[in-house]
Amino acid sequence: MINIVSFARQKLGGLSIPQLLLLEISGLFYFSVKFFPGAIGYLLRFGVLKVLLKKLDGFCFISANVEILHFNNIYIGSRFACNTGTYLNGIGGLEIGNDVLIGSNVTISTGKHPVDNLEDSIFSQPVVPLPIRIEDGVWLGAGVVVVPGVTIREGSVVGANSVLTKDTEPWGIYTGAPAKLVRFRKIAD
Repeated sequence: MINIVSFARQKLGGLSIPQLLLLEISGLFYFSVKFFPGAIGYLLRFGVLKVLLKKLDGFCFISANVEILHFNNIYIGSRFACNTGTYLNGIGGLEIGNDVLIGSNVTISTGKHPVDNLEDSIFSQPVVPLPIRIEDGVWLGAGVVVVPGVTIREGSVVGANSVLTKDTEPWGIYTGAPAKLVRFRKIAD
C-alpha cells in the first residue's frame, strides 16, 4: 500500500487533494463544451476558458476537439486562434501572446519526462515542468511539436510538421525536424 501511495504522490507532482479536485472539475467543465461545433461552440469554449485559464485577454477562436490541460498555468493574449486536434499542456506554464495562430494537430507540452535515472522506471519518474513562451504574431503550422522550455519569438512562423527544440529568432521562418531557420520574414513590397 505504501508503494502505491508514494507512487501516486510522485506522479501527481505534490498536488494537494483540493488542487487535484480543482483540476478534475476544470477538466470536466471544459469537456462539456469541447466538442460543440460552429459559432455556438466557439462562444461556449470562450466563456468556459475565460473562467478556467489563468488569464485570457480577449476573444479567442478555439476549434472543437482542442485538448487543454492545467488551465491554471496558461495565459493567452488577444486575437488567438487554435485549430482542431491541438494539445496544450500548461503543467510547466504556457504563455501565448497576441495575434497568435495555431494550426491543427499541434502539440505544445510544458512537461518533460526524464530518461537518465536508471534506478526508477521511466513511467514512475515525475514530470519536469518547463515553461513555453509564444510571443506576439506567431504562426504554428499544422502538426508542429513544441518541446518544453522553448521561447518562440515575435513574428516567428513554424512550418507544418516541424519539431521546435530551441528558441527562435524574431521574425524567423522555421521548418524541419528538428526545426531550423530557413529565412527571415520581410516587409512586402
